[in-house]
Amino acid sequence: MLQVTLLGEQAIADDATGTVQTRSSRTIALVGFLVLHAGSPQTRHRIAGLFWPDSTDAQALTNLRRELHHLRQVLGAETSLVVTSKDLSWQDTESCRVDVRTFGIERQAALEAAATGDVDGVLAHATAAIDRYQGDLLPGLYDDWLLEARSELERQSVDLCDRLCQARARTGDLTGAVEVARRRVALEPLEEVGYRTLMQLLADLGDRAGAVSTYHHCASLLERELGIDPDQATRKTLDRLLASAPAAVAPPPIIEPPTGRSGVAAAKLFGRTRELGLLESAWRTAAAGSPSLVLVRGEAGVGKTRLVGEVADLARSQGAVVASSQCFGTSGRLALAPVADWLRNSAVQSAADTLDPVWRIEVDRLVPSAKDRANVSVGSRAMVDAWQRHRFFEGMARALIGVRRPMLLVLDNLQWCDQETLSFLTFYLGLATDAPVLFAGTLRNDNVAPELLDWTGRMRDTGLLTDILLGPLEVADTARLAEAISGRTLPEEDSHLLQATTGGFPLYVVEAARTTVDLGSTSLPVGDLTTVLRNRLDQVDPVAREVAGLA
Repeated sequence: MLQVTLLGEQAIADDATGTVQTRSSRTIALVGFLVLHAGSPQTRHRIAGLFWPDSTDAQALTNLRRELHHLRQVLGAETSLVVTSKDLSWQDTESCRVDVRTFGIERQAALEAAATGDVDGVLAHATAAIDRYQGDLLPGLYDDWLLEARSELERQSVDLCDRLCQARARTGDLTGAVEVARRRVALEPLEEVGYRTLMQLLADLGDRAGAVSTYHHCASLLERELGIDPDQATRKTLDRLLASAPAAVAPPPIIEPPTGRSGVAAAKLFGRTRELGLLESAWRTAAAGSPSLVLVRGEAGVGKTRLVGEVADLARSQGAVVASSQCFGTSGRLALAPVADWLRNSAVQSAADTLDPVWRIEVDRLVPSAKDRANVSVGSRAMVDAWQRHRFFEGMARALIGVRRPMLLVLDNLQWCDQETLSFLTFYLGLATDAPVLFAGTLRNDNVAPELLDWTGRMRDTGLLTDILLGPLEVADTARLAEAISGRTLPEEDSHLLQATTGGFPLYVVEAARTTVDLGSTSLPVGDLTTVLRNRLDQVDPVAREVAGLA
């Protein structure tokens, strides 16, 4: 049996042996196109024109015959591919499984179950469909025909998350509903409705601190990426949750304030003098015209993002450009999504507008300009062959270099970064030999992919990479941070208890300090330190969480 994977990666493999039959982008893209039109014959001329729009008709048809020959060799005796002299089509068979088809079939079954009020059917089929959606359709390809299909599949997955979340909540499975709500947020991190749903579910579970933390994560992301605040509906959800809190508990302040906002937690770092000095030194060197790369490493909650945010504030105060993005691990790795975020920065967009049209077209392949969207004759956005990849990368690199001001590129959660973005960074840093740019990434130490380890090793060999390792705070710094947040002096005994409870991780110290609990008491109300531990467990992998649950 063959397994065709089009979501999150590209591969055709023998399901029995696990042997990959091919990873050829063109061949798998051809399968993807036919699968999306399964059961409907597509003419050879149409396929050739869509896949090779810049070639003559004769050359495009020749290219199609070549790819078809390769595909037939890969499929062997498989009968899913139906070929005639005029057209091609894909038919579902028991001997060939395609993740996109499985997604579509399960999704349709879920919609039919929803229409008849079959909650159990919705739960089963929506779960199966979402499990198949492991990321972008055909990541790394940007053909015109593909972009709309990719966007539609993502939207369908988001809709299924909403339906499944509602169904699980209706049946009392709030924990399962939270899991799906988090998946939804990861799929559309800039859509506030997902955050509102997650906030309410967490509150229903009794995790009010988690609900408020979700709001502030949303606010931080919107300010960093779009420069806006949450809308009125999201703020009202927060106000409602705070209003329902017990009177003895004060409304919690921001856990991880967005860069540049005022507040105690944003005003001062504790216990990071050496690390901050290293990062500021790297920034000064880069801003002077020596591009470099810094990775801030450490466990979840240790303050990596907060440290980079401090230097981002410094860079902004000096008139530099700060372009930020982050990677997400629960929805597959979206190819070049961080690069697209950087290119959407207003200063970078202004620089891209001054590029020679031949390079501007390359930028528009990933981030179409308003002019490009209005004028379909601007040029193909299809990055169709490997030889075009260099030109594609150079166009985007030229847009960043064209800013001609010191620039800080920030990427959170590098451990989930896609291979295409890493390849672009290698190309960009090699081209921008005298550009005043610093790339600052945050990286968890656990479960780093071999590809990322290889990339960091190569970057280290070039002399461009500086590693900054963040560990937990010492007892004294933990106490100082808690005192700054709570506004009260912490006795030495409570300081050691707080250190033991939080492990010295700033995120958990802040959560603990938000409560009014007497740390030295023998009875701790649910929702205080218990919440800290629960939130910390949310950061670990499922196996570790299961083991902790057995303890």
